[in-house]
Amino acid sequence: MSVLRWSMEAAIAAVAVVVTTAGGLYTTVYRGGQVNQQIIDLQNKNAQTEAHVAKHDDQLSIIQQQNAAMKQSLDDIKDTVHDIQFQVRKPKHGDNE
Repeated sequence: MSVLRWSMEAAIAAVAVVVTTAGGLYTTVYRGGQVNQQIIDLQNKNAQTEAHVAKHDDQLSIIQQQNAAMKQSLDDIKDTVHDIQFQVRKPKHGDNE
């Protein structure tokens, strides 16, 4: 009877090892799937962030071009005003004679 008892205990132990191993494997696969999903989510978020930054870079470039054009216009206006002031302040030879 003791041989049968040892055989039953060995069979129960074997089943316990199999169940424990299967549970550990399931947990590893499940958690691995979660980690893979988190990686995919982070990659998607990174792609969205890069697209968002690229959009702002384009907008910044446009604003810089507009600012350069406005600065040029202001410089042109400043030159015109300076020319007008020079013409107005220029002494006339006929008035002093």
